[in-house]
Amino acid sequence: MKGVGKLIFAVVLSFSLWLLPALLPENAPGALASVSHAQNTGEKKERKTRKTPAMREKTYKKLSESRELAEADDYVGALRALDSLSRQKDLNSYELAQMYNFYGYIHFSQENYPLALKDYENVLAQPNLPLGMETSTIYTVAQLYFTQEDYVRAERQLRRWFTVAENPGPSPYVLLGQALYQQAEASKDMNKYREAIIPVEKAISIRIAQGKPPKENWLLLLRVFYFELGDLDKVEEILVQLLVINPKRDYWVQLSGIYGERDEVDKQLIAYEMVYIQGLLKSSREHVTMAQLYLQSNVPYKAGKVMERGFNSGRIEKTSRNYRLAAQAWTMAQEDEKAIPALVQAAKLSKDDGELDVRLANAYFNLRQWRDSIDASRTGIDKGGLKRSDQANIMLGMALYNVERYTQAIAAFRVARRDDRSRRMASQWINHVSNEQKRQEQLRQALAN
Repeated sequence: MKGVGKLIFAVVLSFSLWLLPALLPENAPGALASVSHAQNTGEKKERKTRKTPAMREKTYKKLSESRELAEADDYVGALRALDSLSRQKDLNSYELAQMYNFYGYIHFSQENYPLALKDYENVLAQPNLPLGMETSTIYTVAQLYFTQEDYVRAERQLRRWFTVAENPGPSPYVLLGQALYQQAEASKDMNKYREAIIPVEKAISIRIAQGKPPKENWLLLLRVFYFELGDLDKVEEILVQLLVINPKRDYWVQLSGIYGERDEVDKQLIAYEMVYIQGLLKSSREHVTMAQLYLQSNVPYKAGKVMERGFNSGRIEKTSRNYRLAAQAWTMAQEDEKAIPALVQAAKLSKDDGELDVRLANAYFNLRQWRDSIDASRTGIDKGGLKRSDQANIMLGMALYNVERYTQAIAAFRVARRDDRSRRMASQWINHVSNEQKRQEQLRQALAN
C-alpha cells in the first residue's frame, strides 16, 4: 500500500502546484475561462467546449497562502487559511473545487485518508470541472479507496476514470486488476478472477507495444489468477516468461511443480535440476525431492549421489527415512557397497522396524559377506514389523548354509516353511541342506576311518 500512497501524493502535489499559478484572477479577460484537457492529450472536440467559471483574485490569494504554508509543512496554518476561504458564501464551482482539492492535499499529507477521500469526492461533486482536474481527481479517489482497502469503490472509480482518460498507460489497468483480485480473494468468486485477467493482460499488451518487457509483478499477478482458475497451461506459459525476465530459483521450482501436477516427470526433473545445478536448493526437503525425482526417472545413481553429497555437507538431515532413501537409490543402482553405510545408519535409527535390517542383510548377502548378513537378518527378525518374515528366514538360512551351519540353516527354513508362500522353496532347501549335512558327515566318517 505504501507504493500506492506515494503515487497518490505525487499526483496530487504535481497537479495542485501546476494549476495554481495559472488560476485566473477576477479581472482576467472574459467572464468564463475555457479549459481544455485536449490540448495535450488529443481529447475529442466535444470535450473542448467545457467551460469553467473564472478564479477571482481574493480566492487566488487565499489558495496561494494555503499552498505556501503547506509547502513549509505548516498544515495547521494551511487549513486555517482554507477554513477562512470556506466561510465565503459566494464561491463559484471552480473555486470550491480548488478549495476542496487543497483540503484533500493537506489531509492526505497528514495521512488522514478518510477526510482526504471526502475532500476529493467534494471536488468531483462540482459542476463544469476542468477535464484535466476531473480526470486526475477520479484517479486519486480510486487510489485512496484502494489504500483504504475498499476495493469495490476503487474498481468503480477506476472504471469511471477509464471513460474520461485519454490513451491510459498500463499502470491503471494493473490497479484495476488488483482491485478485482482483492475482491476475488475475499469472496473466492471465480468470475472475479476471470474479470481481473482482462485489465492485467491489457496492461501487458500496452507495455509490449511500447517495446518494453512486461513487469515481473504484473506477470506474478496474472499467474495467481490462472492458478486459482486451475489453468495450468497458462501458469506454465507465464512462468516461462518470468524465467526470461528473471531466472530465479522460485520460478524453476514452481515450473517443476506444474509439470509434477501433470505427471510430466521428465520435464519436472529438468526444471528442478536447473535449481540443483545452480546450488540454489535450500532445505533438506528440497534436496531429498531432487533425489526422489531422479529415482522416479530411473536415474538411481544420481539420486544416490545427491543423498551422499547432502549428508556430507549437512544439507540433508540424517534421519532414518533419508538414509532409507539413499540406500534404496544405491541398491537400485546395484551399488551394494555404497548402500551398506546408509542401511547401517537407517537400521540404527529404526528401533521398531526390522525391514531396514533385512535390507542390510540382503546387501551383505549380495557381497557374499555371510556372517554380516546372518547378524543383520537375525536383528531384523527379532525387531519384527516385517512384510515378509518368511523371505527373511529364507535368506538367513541361505547365509547359514554358506558358512556350513547346517542345523541352524534348517531351523530357519522350517520357520519360513510355515508361510504358504515360501513352503515349496523352504522344503527344497531343507532337503538340500539335509543331504549336504549327511554328505559332510559321511565324508568325515570316511576320513576318520
